[in-house]
Amino acid sequence: MIVAGVDLLVAPSDLRPGVDVVIEGGRVAAIEPAAGPRGGDDVLDGRGLLAVPGLVNAHTHSPENPMRGLGDGLALEPWLARLMGESGPYSEEDHYWCALATAAELLLSGCTSVLDHVGMTPIRDGGFDGVMRAYRDAGIRGGMAPLFSDHDYTADLARSLGVSGVGETLIPQQVPAVPTPEAIALTEDAIDRWHGSEGGRLHVLAGASGIQWASEELLMGMADLARRRGTTMQLHVLETRVQDAACRARFGGGSGVAALDRMGVLGPDVSMAHCVWLDDKDIALIAERGGVVVHNPAANTRLRSGRARVLDLLAAGVPVGVGTDGAASSDDQQMWFAMRLASLLHRGPDEAYVSSPEALSMATTSGARALGVPGLGTLDIGAPADIALLDRTTFGLAGARELEASLVLSETGTSVRHVLVAGDLVIKDRLPTRFSISDVHAAIAEQRTRRLAVSPAPEHPATLARIEATRAALAARDGRRYFA
Repeated sequence: MIVAGVDLLVAPSDLRPGVDVVIEGGRVAAIEPAAGPRGGDDVLDGRGLLAVPGLVNAHTHSPENPMRGLGDGLALEPWLARLMGESGPYSEEDHYWCALATAAELLLSGCTSVLDHVGMTPIRDGGFDGVMRAYRDAGIRGGMAPLFSDHDYTADLARSLGVSGVGETLIPQQVPAVPTPEAIALTEDAIDRWHGSEGGRLHVLAGASGIQWASEELLMGMADLARRRGTTMQLHVLETRVQDAACRARFGGGSGVAALDRMGVLGPDVSMAHCVWLDDKDIALIAERGGVVVHNPAANTRLRSGRARVLDLLAAGVPVGVGTDGAASSDDQQMWFAMRLASLLHRGPDEAYVSSPEALSMATTSGARALGVPGLGTLDIGAPADIALLDRTTFGLAGARELEASLVLSETGTSVRHVLVAGDLVIKDRLPTRFSISDVHAAIAEQRTRRLAVSPAPEHPATLARIEATRAALAARDGRRYFA
């Protein structure tokens, strides 16, 4: 394929106007001066368009699609209790349509890669297959990391604070948790069946929910699996003050990041979502080990978790990607909005700021580190041909004075006309080429209706009360607020 006569943004600050982009084998094979009007089925007219690297959503949860708008104003812990207590179980087909909805929203706005940290119910063979079938069918570059848990250390923290009536967990479970050896075996089986398929477009990652919900056996086992099988791993890290307190109680006052390092988990093949409550030693350690952080500014703000130390992480040389988080914790899958927040939230009067070129790199090359795909996030020769083609006559670009700043601060995704993934045209004239968007909308509406009828588990009010009691006990102990 040739994208002819296009203005090409290879990477921030590298604009090449009026070129022909030659694509072979799913990669950028050549960038040549435009040869004039071309014809043929393998030519895409790029005149009047801007080609940019497809954005990379480095952290989301596709099962949240039918749960949007849930728990407005709640902090993460009580919000999670409501999410898990009110969503009900997910079948393989439920997972399929939720993942296809995520892919659709991302592709239509020029995001070509996604790392889906899938939870809600313990994922067995069918759950893995539902998600991966959806990303296969959509044409997106899709990665899935399972969100397995085997112990709730926040419940241990609550017991240590004298909170009564604490059972196995503070978070309701819809079905019994998968035993850790089985979780690792299920993940490896999914790697066997899906990882590297579709010409390398699909990825299965190792995964755990977070330090505060996973034993050393699970964390170390998943990291070992990722390294044995040549993939990457993702987990949540220190998203809230409660999580930080649970980790410090678990590890004798030490941080969760230091504990990951002692376990041998921390490294360049492990991406850590959120990382809001890091201290200086954590940041230095992540930088030293080459770890990847994924910033989720919309969800961190929506769920009152705090503001991640992105400026300090960038100054230390840590690759920081951007994620939307799930469609119920940030309420959309709009990477342009997430990227804009990632820049604007870090512009205080007495600090450095995240520039637009930095934010664009965070949403492309740095996020690509979480998937472990070499060259992803740029459009240089040899890079994967994951391209969003934007109309330069729309509001976001027609008046653009500084291109990168206009993309980050003005673009909403409505300028996206065509999208290619690995050289295949998956969005053409703002419509998907591989699936029906009306079918996706109907399937999610059906799930929303069905899940609205789910009655919370009988212990749900007691769970929320225990979370509030834990928050109050921590606030009294530490003299600072723990939102709940």
